[in-house]
Amino acid sequence: MSSSAEILDHAVAVLGRGEALTFDAVAREAGLTKPGVVHHFATKEILTASVVGRVIDRWEAGLTAHAHDADGAVERLRAYVDYALAGDFDLSDFAFMVDVRIRDQLSQQWTERLHPWFGLDITGTATQRAALRAARLIADGAWFNDSLAIPTLRDDERDAVIAIAHRLVTEGTAA
Repeated sequence: MSSSAEILDHAVAVLGRGEALTFDAVAREAGLTKPGVVHHFATKEILTASVVGRVIDRWEAGLTAHAHDADGAVERLRAYVDYALAGDFDLSDFAFMVDVRIRDQLSQQWTERLHPWFGLDITGTATQRAALRAARLIADGAWFNDSLAIPTLRDDERDAVIAIAHRLVTEGTAA
């Protein structure tokens, strides 16, 4: 019998291929029956929220790996930029948008858990805050396009774009 964690990994794989998140699709992927999936996740909403949690867990692990023991908001934002520009995403990264009926709840779940990495708490002048937002928007655009398999950065450009984003973070925190 599969564990809830294993079923969630199969559900993430379903989303990563661009398939609809259904009990049937997850059951097929996991080698279970639909009732076997329902045993662990009684409703589609519970399954979907759990999948979003699993994707966020992956993000947090990746962000932490890029943070190198960073404890401040600036270091966390820099780690977010690095992680988002690393370029290893798929459609499962959009899990928080898969169910229109509970999209607000899923978006809130995503935002609450990842908020510490966004640099939103960093203060400064409007120009400094704009530099921080620009760095985040570069990162967001990179992961968004990578998740959709839209070619954005050439391999020889990635390091330069990361350097530009880092300069924006530095500009946004300069006193």
